[in-house]
Amino acid sequence: MRGVGSRGGHTRRDFLKRSVGALAVVGAGPSLLTGLLAGCGRRQAGQRALRADLVRGALSVALDADVQTLDPAMHRSRTVEAVVRNVCDGLVARDAEMRYVPQLAESWELEGDTRWVFRLRKGVTFHDGSAFTADDVKFTIDRIIGAIPGLPPSPRKDLLGPVTGTEVLDAHTVAIITDGPYPILHKKLVFQEICPRAYFEEVGPDEFARKPIGTGPFRLVEWIAGERIVVERFDEYYGGSPEVPPVEPAKLAGVIFRPLEEAATRLVSLEAQEVDVAVNVPSDQADRVDTFPTAHLSVAQGTRTHFVGLNCARKPFSDRRVREAMRHAVDPKPIVEQFLLGRARALPGMLVPMAFSYDESLPEPRQDPGRARALLRQAGYADGLEVTLDCEATDKRMAEAIAGVMAGAGVRAEVRVWKKDNLLNQLRRQERDMFLTSWGNSSLDPSGILPVLFRSDGYSNFFGYRNGTVDRLLEEADRAMDPEVRARKYVEVQRILHADIPTCFHFAQEELYGVSDRVSNFRARPDGMLPMHDVSLADEA
Repeated sequence: MRGVGSRGGHTRRDFLKRSVGALAVVGAGPSLLTGLLAGCGRRQAGQRALRADLVRGALSVALDADVQTLDPAMHRSRTVEAVVRNVCDGLVARDAEMRYVPQLAESWELEGDTRWVFRLRKGVTFHDGSAFTADDVKFTIDRIIGAIPGLPPSPRKDLLGPVTGTEVLDAHTVAIITDGPYPILHKKLVFQEICPRAYFEEVGPDEFARKPIGTGPFRLVEWIAGERIVVERFDEYYGGSPEVPPVEPAKLAGVIFRPLEEAATRLVSLEAQEVDVAVNVPSDQADRVDTFPTAHLSVAQGTRTHFVGLNCARKPFSDRRVREAMRHAVDPKPIVEQFLLGRARALPGMLVPMAFSYDESLPEPRQDPGRARALLRQAGYADGLEVTLDCEATDKRMAEAIAGVMAGAGVRAEVRVWKKDNLLNQLRRQERDMFLTSWGNSSLDPSGILPVLFRSDGYSNFFGYRNGTVDRLLEEADRAMDPEVRARKYVEVQRILHADIPTCFHFAQEELYGVSDRVSNFRARPDGMLPMHDVSLADEA
């Protein structure tokens, strides 16, 4: 079956017309944020009104997704991480240039190949006033890897690679132990925020997920699911990494995060000065933001690769000839130019150019409908191929454009739209055949994307892809202490994946944010994080 109106050509004019129309409809409705900023937001029984000084001094952020938890260890969501990083610091952080810097750790050293010793910052307190110690680091890491009886391992466990345990050496020194060499442990620790053992054990995992505390520059005031997350400045904050000045408490009185999933709603709210930052501005609306009299666009090259995935474990894509036909069916460059207005870069594979060991020798994608039709005939599809292209709502227009172009190669694709979490769960169960999705790699190391997606036992191997050579090379690359050896092995993996074609149609979008002119020291970051420690509002200066 094929969906009505789900294929065919779409022009840039049609695309822009639909988007602007949506903005007009949303703009006609009442404000979503005025009630909150006036102190009259919807309240649940037993909740106190937000303090007026907090509301007036808070920066308001329009998120593009809601959060399901605030537990730093129990998610795989960039939105959760972007919010939680303001509440909970980690041993290691990144600055705006994506350099790795010590945060709660003062320094670290590698003893042998398997023992990393971290010296911790002294005088740091959690939001409840308790002291941060090595015991909290041990608890956090042990919980993530599933080493605490009665607690499940974290969905972020694979981000710690071969970590097997921890050892407290003294109150401010801890060792993290790996099963064999793992030269990039410090890079992986940037994804793990430290939790207080005593508080967690007092309140339990469910309450901690609703009301976490950390050592970060802001502490949680309230979370009303689907409506807002409010944090306020933690005046006893130790100041953060000395390599990211200024080292002092946050400038903002607080931050109010609002889940506004519709892009049109976020932009209307920004233009009406009801939010100060709007994340994930659509490419076709980027230039429009710069016409707002009180806001501007902030841009960073993204580290998230978008791609069409193919299920190699079942027909029709278990046949490599069919997968190759998909690669020849569409050239991403014209679609990127037309629908993303050049605010993205077409890629030959999964890694972005700024990533370690990016293989510049891979050939650029090239559309060849004749070759695609010939391959389909060889595979037994002389009359062409009928498939379903699954995607989430935010990718619907791009998926429709891809389907429209594929028709010229004999591929009749129905676009089917899912909610994000529903699609992700199905992909992890390898239940979808062809899908448009994305995966972020803000570590800019291949270990953050290639093993997760393409190892036979990868946490998010959506493709049913199995290749023993790839498994071996990824394992060897992750353990190699010599950067040149690591690079060679990752290059070889990229070339094998290019030959096997579990994915095609790769591109990386820019990170686009709308920012109020009253905001200082906020800029888009390649990793999509929202650090607010150094941000201020003009009327506070």
